[in-house]
Parts: sequence; C-alpha cells; structure tokens
Amino acid sequence: MSALLEAEGVVAGYGDIEIVHGFGFAAAEGEVTALVGANGAGKTTLMRALAGVLPLAAGALRFAGRDIAAARAHARVEAGIVLVPEGRLIFPHMSVAENLRIGAINPRARRDRARTADEVYALFPRLAERRRQLGGTLSGGEQQMLALGRGLMAKPRLLLLDEPTLGLAPIMAKLIFSTIERLSEGGLTIVIAEQDVGQTLGIADRAYVIENGRLALAGAGAALLDDPRVKAAYLGL
Repeated sequence: MSALLEAEGVVAGYGDIEIVHGFGFAAAEGEVTALVGANGAGKTTLMRALAGVLPLAAGALRFAGRDIAAARAHARVEAGIVLVPEGRLIFPHMSVAENLRIGAINPRARRDRARTADEVYALFPRLAERRRQLGGTLSGGEQQMLALGRGLMAKPRLLLLDEPTLGLAPIMAKLIFSTIERLSEGGLTIVIAEQDVGQTLGIADRAYVIENGRLALAGAGAALLDDPRVKAAYLGL
C-alpha cells in the first residue's frame, strides 16, 4: 500500500534539548504502524511532532503527498491527523457525552457528529452506559476508552495513539489492543507508540524501534517480534 504519512530526518525536542535525532519512517494507508521502545526513547516527542503540537526543528513530513512540516496542529486535525495523547487528558468535569462532542470540533467532523457518536458508543458500550457521567469519575480503562472515542469523533484518516495502554490493568490493555485491531480492519490508518513491545508488534503490520531518539530497527511487526535483538532487549527472552 502507498504511504499516507512519510517522515524523513525528523529532529524535535524542547527548547535547546534535542530528543529526536533525524528519525524517519512511513505509515502505509490502512495499516498499523508501531513505534516501539523503552520509556524515554523519544516516542512521545515524535508523536507530538507528527501531530504539530511540537514544531519540527528539521526534517520533512508529508501527509497524503502534501508537505505538512510547517502546518499548525489544528490544520493537521482538519486534514485528518488526530492524536490520542499519553495520559488520556480527558476533561474530568465534563460528561462522557460532552467530552465526545469536543472531539468533533473541527468543521469536517461536526457535520457527522451524531452519527459518529453512535459509532463510538457501539464500539464502547460502557461509554454509552455512562454518557452522562463525569469523565473524572470513570476508571482508568474507561477514561482510555473515552480518550480513544474522542479521537475517533474527529473523523481521522490517521490516528496517532501515544501509549494507549499505559497504567491499565492487563484485561483493559487487551481490550484496547483488540479495539485497535478492529479499527484497522475497518480501514483506519494507525500509528501507535507503545512500551508494551510484545503486544504492539503482535498487531503491527510494520514497526520501527526507537532508541535514544534514533531509529534502531525496522521491519514487519511479526518479524521484529521474532528478532533475537528485540527479544533480548524488550521481551526478556
């Protein structure tokens, strides 16, 4: 499949502190692309740079063949690039339904807001049961469902998932991974950054290992899952 997102030589960080050093990868349309690595490897910085939350210090970034390196975050959302951030960052004093409505704030998504909300509730029945409940009173797993649902409300062409299972109980993490697979089977292009290397490589079509802000390994998810270097460094095998 053709690449929906292409990053070349991406350099990003915070002020004078460079975290990502010339990283490059491609995300094929309709596939799950994984960015895996240890805590502090630069995954979140890279994801924020892809979403436009952080500016690129250098490098090229193309989405659907268009140069977006200088595009603001809101313009990327309007184009179809949506980030579900690490830590969920839901609005705790707003209801589930209100949190979802905010996800559809861009004009392209607003037109289909009611229908998209029905789709999110069908994907996460627990959110439908709690639609009037305040976001801050939900469990960690339910908040992650809400964060993911809010991202889907923006009608993404490319969904960026940053550490979607961080801090979740194993049963909830399994649910999130199965949901990602369902979304991919429906044709959504997904880039996921995760510390859970084993589970992530198990669902990824293609994966990139990031170490100290640099590309260390790349290949098919299944191939990297069976790679002795990955097993030794990340799976304890």
